Amino acid sequence: MTGIDLSKKALTILTESIKNKKIKARIIRGDMRKIPFENEFDAVINMFTAFGYLETDNENLKVLRAVAKSLKPGGKFLIDIVNRDRLLVNFQPKSWQKSGRLLLLEERIYNTKTHRNTVKIQILDEKGRWHKTAHIVRMYSLKEMKENLNRAGLKVVKVYGDTIGNQKFTRNSRRLVILATK
Repeated sequence: MTGIDLSKKALTILTESIKNKKIKARIIRGDMRKIPFENEFDAVINMFTAFGYLETDNENLKVLRAVAKSLKPGGKFLIDIVNRDRLLVNFQPKSWQKSGRLLLLEERIYNTKTHRNTVKIQILDEKGRWHKTAHIVRMYSLKEMKENLNRAGLKVVKVYGDTIGNQKFTRNSRRLVILATK
C-alpha cells in the first residue's frame, strides 16, 4: 500500500493510523498531479471528494492522467466525489451544525459558470473562539467525469451512488462513485 498526499497533517494522521493497525505502507508527501510511479499499482483510490481542488480543469485532468500512468495495464481506479446534480437541487447557502460543544457554520457560494463551490467554514469552540477556514472545489457531473477519465486513458466500468457499491447512481444519489480501468 502507498499513500500520497501534499498535506503534512494528513500524512501524520495516516502514519499514526497505520502504525496502530500494524499495516505496512509507503507514505509519500507529493502532488497528485505528479505521482512518481509508472505501471506500478493494481488499484488507486481517491475518496471523499479529494478531487477537484486544483485551480483549473486542466490541472484536475493532470491528476487523472497521473493516476492512469501509475496503474498497471488493467489496473482499477475508484474515485468518489459529491454528486453535483443532487448538490444543486438541494443547495443550501448556509447551514449550522452542533457537534458536542462545537458549533459549525458553513456558508456556500456556487458559481454556475465555473461549477466551483466555495465553502467558508467557521467553528465556534468550547472556549468561545472562532476558527475559520475555506475551500473551493470544482464540482463535476457524471458526463464530465466520464469524458475526463476517457481523456486520461481510463475506461468507466461502473458507476455507483454510494461508497459501498449497493446503490445505483441517480440524480438523487449523495455520491458519485466511479470505477474505471486502464
